[in-house]
Amino acid sequence: MRHFSGAACGVLLALCCMGTGSAGAQTADIKTIVSLGGPPVVLNQNGQLNMAGVFMIGGSTSATVTQNGTNNATGILQFGGPASASVGQAGVNNFAFVGQASQSTSSVLSQFGAFNSATVVQNSH
Repeated sequence: MRHFSGAACGVLLALCCMGTGSAGAQTADIKTIVSLGGPPVVLNQNGQLNMAGVFMIGGSTSATVTQNGTNNATGILQFGGPASASVGQAGVNNFAFVGQASQSTSSVLSQFGAFNSATVVQNSH
């Protein structure tokens, strides 16, 4: 679990340190979702800066995050029953991290941009 949080923090730190261009006003869409045995999470973000953190425990964990903006960052952690994660990112800088520890795991990542970075850690038991 310590590895998951360290990698997710690294993604967010890298995004914050990247140059964002002009000093003009930018729109930011920042979401943190915590689900304990809840329904599937579906998140669509279209700001210039998009950041999503999804933490899911119990039941069938399913998360879908779609981001369209200049800078996109997603961190998904899933624990419990079957885990499914899908991340789609279109922007200049795209960062994604998925950590899953479940009975069965599946992940789909798609990134379109100048700089793309993704990490998936899966532990099925």
